[in-house]
Amino acid sequence: MCMVIFAPVLATFAFATCGGYSGHLRVKVDCADKSQANITISFGYPFRFEQVHFKVPLCEVKRHETLFLEGDFSTPAQFFVTVAVFAFLYSLLATVIYIFYQKEYREKNRGPLLDFLVTVIFASMWLLSSCAWAKALSGVKETMDSAQILFLMAACRDPVNDCEALEKPVWTRLHTSVIFGFLNVSLWAGNVWFAYKETGLHKTSQRANRTLSEKQSSFSQRQYSQQSSFDQSGATLGQQLYRQVSFDHSGGGISLPHASLGQASSLFNTSSRGPLILINDM
Repeated sequence: MCMVIFAPVLATFAFATCGGYSGHLRVKVDCADKSQANITISFGYPFRFEQVHFKVPLCEVKRHETLFLEGDFSTPAQFFVTVAVFAFLYSLLATVIYIFYQKEYREKNRGPLLDFLVTVIFASMWLLSSCAWAKALSGVKETMDSAQILFLMAACRDPVNDCEALEKPVWTRLHTSVIFGFLNVSLWAGNVWFAYKETGLHKTSQRANRTLSEKQSSFSQRQYSQQSSFDQSGATLGQQLYRQVSFDHSGGGISLPHASLGQASSLFNTSSRGPLILINDM
C-alpha cells in the first residue's frame, strides 16, 4: 500500500525538480573608462553548457567577446529524469492492476513474479541514476561558479576593471531532486521484499526445507524403532534360553532344547558363524 501511495508522488517530485530547473548567473563589469555592463548567463536542464554562450565587453576597445561554457551533464540528468518518468508510469499502471485486475494478477503467479522483477530493476536504476546525477550536480555547480565565470572574461582578468557577481544560481531545487532520488531508492529497495513475498517463492523454499527435515526425522525414528525392536527380541530370546537351560547333576552336562536351538539359529544366522556345541543328557 505504501508503494502504491508514495511511489508516484516521489517520482513526480524527482523529475519535476530536475527536469524543470532553470537558473542564471548575473555579473556586472565596470571598466576603467567608466563604462558598465551587466551580463546574464542563463542555463537549465539538460545542462549542455557547451551550447551556452554570452557576450562580454572588452574594456580597452569598443568590442565584445563571445564566450562558451564547458561541460556536458545531459546524460546523467536525462537518465535520472527518464527513470523517474518510467517509475511514475509503472506505479500508476500497478495501482490500476492491484485494484481492478487482482484475479488476473494472481493467475498462475505470473503477475507477482513480473512485479518482483520490475521492482528489482527499478530499485537498481534509481540507485545508479541518483548516484550519477549527484555527481553531475557537483560538476554543474563547479561550472557555474561565479569565480570560474569571472576568470573566463578577459576584462575581469585586468585588475584595473571591477567585476562582481550580482546574482548567483539557486541550487535548492537541484539539491531537492537528489534527495528525492535517494528516497526513491529506499522506497523501491524496501518494496523488493514485499514483492518477493507476493510471489510465494519463500513459502515454497520453507515447505521444501520442512519436508526434508520431516523425512530425515522419520527415517531416524524408523531406524531407532528397528534397533529397539531387535534389541528387545534378542533380550527376550536370551531370557528364554536362560530359563530353559537345565543342568545335569549326575553328568555335569548342559541340556539345550531343540526349540531353543532353532530360535537361536534363526536369530544369529547372519551374524554368528562359529560352531555350536550341544551336550545332551546321557
